Amino acid sequence: MARRLWWIGSLIGWACLVGVLTASSIGGLANPPPKIPVLLVYGFQPLPGFRTTPLWETFAETLSGNVIADTQKLRISNDHEFYLLPAADVQHRDVYMSNYCLSYEPTTRDLFFYTRRVVDEIEFMKSEHSVQAIDVVGHSMGGLIARAYAEGSDFEDVLGTELFRDYGITYGDEIRTLVLLATPNHGSKIAAIGDWFSTLSRQLAPESDFLRLLNQDMWVNGRLTSLNPSIRYIALAGQSCLGCGLRIDKDVCLKACVEEALMWNGSDLVVMMASVYLPEAENCAMIGFDHVQNHTDVIIAQAIEAILNGGRVPTAIYAPQLQDYQPN
Repeated sequence: MARRLWWIGSLIGWACLVGVLTASSIGGLANPPPKIPVLLVYGFQPLPGFRTTPLWETFAETLSGNVIADTQKLRISNDHEFYLLPAADVQHRDVYMSNYCLSYEPTTRDLFFYTRRVVDEIEFMKSEHSVQAIDVVGHSMGGLIARAYAEGSDFEDVLGTELFRDYGITYGDEIRTLVLLATPNHGSKIAAIGDWFSTLSRQLAPESDFLRLLNQDMWVNGRLTSLNPSIRYIALAGQSCLGCGLRIDKDVCLKACVEEALMWNGSDLVVMMASVYLPEAENCAMIGFDHVQNHTDVIIAQAIEAILNGGRVPTAIYAPQLQDYQPN
């Protein structure tokens, strides 16, 4: 009898243990850890008085699962505010929107001045919101600002000179994934037209000292690289097929547009695809999207959401009107 009771008690104990483990596992699946927040960094804005949240409305709503009306204003100082759209649920992520430009100015100042402002936002996120790691999506010039922070060691020997003003920037190892969205990693010919942006124009021009140092290979942790090896880099370049709609041979033009984009020969009407391409990054062509659509189209937002969730980077993302022109 005693032995039988012992066996019954053991079986009940095992059943309870299995139940606890099962409930724990189910609870773990039902309550996964929160996703890493994302910081959206806008690009060059030629007109003063622009508003940050409309620039990122589609992306912010897609990544957060929330509506842009629920955006919160975060104040760092009297002349610096940026924004947070909280995640709607555990399936989404908190979305911070950088606002590095001074109020009522176009973005025509030194790149390192803006980098310092973005760093101030990241430090606020860390100190006030306990953020330890972030993903960053930088559109156009915003991607260069993010790279200037993440790859700050590239400029150690020239800090303090005209093109490399020293704002006391030190990389804090927070960035896990950096999405360079239509970023002119090798410069913009538009910036090279003249000196109307002063220091900024000279930094963004092809073959500038800034870009030469940014893209120069260095020995890091025993290997030669031009990027920060602790970061996953994603480079997405747009190819606009806008002119094809005006041509008699529209189908021929669209087919050629796709073929050129897959060889990284096109542009989004502002930045050349070849300027975006980084050999060490995961590169993707956004075919049928112009420079503005690159940061406003829901298709691109959904693709970036999948990538930030750990998905693979596709060779290309196609606009709906180009679905019939994809190669077999």
